[in-house]
Amino acid sequence: MKTVILSLLAAVCGMTAAYANITGDVNGDGAVTSVDVTVLYNYLLNGDDTFIATSDVDSDGSITGADITVVYNILLSGSEPSPEYIDFTVNGVTFRMIYVQGGSFIMGNDNIASESPAHSVTLTDFYMAETECTQALWKALYPDYAYFAEVGDQKPCNGQWYGEILQFVDVLNEYLHSNGVLAANKNFMLPTEAQWEWAARGGVKSEGYTYAGSNNINDVAWYSQNSDYVVHDVKLKSPNELGLYDMSGNAFEATTDNFSMDYSWTTTGEVDPTGSPTASAYGLTRRGGSCTQGAARCTVTKRDFNDVEMNGGASEDMSFRLILK
Repeated sequence: MKTVILSLLAAVCGMTAAYANITGDVNGDGAVTSVDVTVLYNYLLNGDDTFIATSDVDSDGSITGADITVVYNILLSGSEPSPEYIDFTVNGVTFRMIYVQGGSFIMGNDNIASESPAHSVTLTDFYMAETECTQALWKALYPDYAYFAEVGDQKPCNGQWYGEILQFVDVLNEYLHSNGVLAANKNFMLPTEAQWEWAARGGVKSEGYTYAGSNNINDVAWYSQNSDYVVHDVKLKSPNELGLYDMSGNAFEATTDNFSMDYSWTTTGEVDPTGSPTASAYGLTRRGGSCTQGAARCTVTKRDFNDVEMNGGASEDMSFRLILK
């Protein structure tokens, strides 16, 4: 049993964020603003070629007034697109957050009692980590931490108490905010069940698979039949439709929601639901199955519980995946 408590202080430096290219984002700061217009004007007036790659906004092979028009139209329409991904670097360790466009879907499965009734849910946009939180990222904040059940920098964190996980998320937010990398109104957090299931299903790109990215579990998951009952490095299996890896199998993923025996408490059509309002003796919900579980426990709808009261929520095959909202 671990006796260490994570310190609130962590020696972290070099925190940065990088954005995927989006139309009109000439200076690469992740947003389309008047600054991008200024950069284009400087190019046209002064021949400044610093931003040639992104200054050709309309992709016609040259930089002209037409590129400025495209940026103005984006600004006037208020339709600034979100970057497809954002890369954050913490003390030399980079992790990617994938854009998950919101939408409506039928959550659950009427054929299984604990997953029923199937009900309509609507979610707003968020970002989700491409992988489960790796041990390398955890050690970027806590370099002396050594309490992983199975060790490996590219393995998902495993064996942490739920309280430790929440503290890690708090410290990550604190440092990214204080270093000016993360906007004041944005925060990393754990997903709700609804956010997790929407992303695992593939969001607006969903093909309706049983597992996260395939109907063939071996394509996308480490589970009891192919894992030797140990967690593996992330990103060794195929991703799902959104480019998210290991959402089925490898390690259970913690959510913020109280576990409930079914969805009988829910109201259909809710926007950004946060789970059962009643605390359960079973603790919190975890999703996705793991390397120790059979295929039936690794589906995109399967629900499991994480008993915080009994063991602090720690288990050797449980990890977590960040969202940004």
